Amino acid sequence: MGKGMRERRHLLKESLLKKATQDFELARKYRDAKELVTASLLYNSAIEKVLKALIMAKTRRKPPEKASLEYLATQARLPEEMAIDLSSMDDEMEDIMEEELEMENLQEYKHSNIDQKEYNNVLNKSNIVRRLISYAEASK
Repeated sequence: MGKGMRERRHLLKESLLKKATQDFELARKYRDAKELVTASLLYNSAIEKVLKALIMAKTRRKPPEKASLEYLATQARLPEEMAIDLSSMDDEMEDIMEEELEMENLQEYKHSNIDQKEYNNVLNKSNIVRRLISYAEASK
């Protein structure tokens, strides 16, 4: 493999990590503003980008464009503890997102109490992203 290809792959990997960090920071702002659906989507996006960067670092191959987080985690060869944490992410957030998108009266949502389980789910994703980014940066 040529030096140019290695350099391009390295730059793509670094770009993915940078974008993942940006998604993570933006997600935290949405989380703090209690916009949990948006925060959850951004955390998922950050997780996907970190996993793709890890795949590139460990396998020296370009990751698939579309794949499940579980598949990406397997390809990224995560340590068992991290893979378990990732697979334990609560799927309830996706159900909540669908319900919210169907809501006609947004004011009803703004005045309702935020479900603690929903908030804990987002916090869990935040912790997973933080650990993945740290792991990826240490794996350079």
